[in-house]
Amino acid sequence: MIDKKDGAFLGQNIKGIMMTLIARWNGQMDAARANTEFADVRPADMRLFAQLRGRTVRLSEIHREMGFSRQAAQQAVERLIRHDMVAVAVDPNSKRDKIVSITAKGQRWRSIAAEQIRLIETEISETLGEAGKEELRRSLLSLAAL
Repeated sequence: MIDKKDGAFLGQNIKGIMMTLIARWNGQMDAARANTEFADVRPADMRLFAQLRGRTVRLSEIHREMGFSRQAAQQAVERLIRHDMVAVAVDPNSKRDKIVSITAKGQRWRSIAAEQIRLIETEISETLGEAGKEELRRSLLSLAAL
C-alpha cells in the first residue's frame, strides 16, 4: 500500500515529469513530420535516428545507448535504410560490427528536427528564462555524465 508521502512523491518525481515532457516533445516532433517525406517512418525508428545525433556510430553502440537488444536496433536500422535515412558499412576494425551513417535524406530530416528542437528550447526559455534554460542544460549534462 502506498502512503500519502509516497503518493505525493510518485505524482511529482523527476523521472515522471521528464517522461511527460519527453512525450510532449516527441508528439511535437511527430506532428512536424506529419506532412513531410518522413511521415511514414515509425516514431520508434525516428527516436533511434535521433539517438545518432548526427554521428557515424557503431551499431553495437546504438543498442547499448538506447538500452535495447542488438536485434531490435538492427531491425530499426534496417527500416531506416529502407527509408534511405541511414547507410550501413562493415566496421573495418570488426568483422561483426557495422558502422551506421546518415544519408542526404537523413540530413534533410535533421534540418527539420533542428528547427523543432529550437522551438522546444524557445518554449523552455520562455518558461524558465534564458539563464534557467542554460542551468537546466548544465544540470542534465552533469546527470548524463554519471
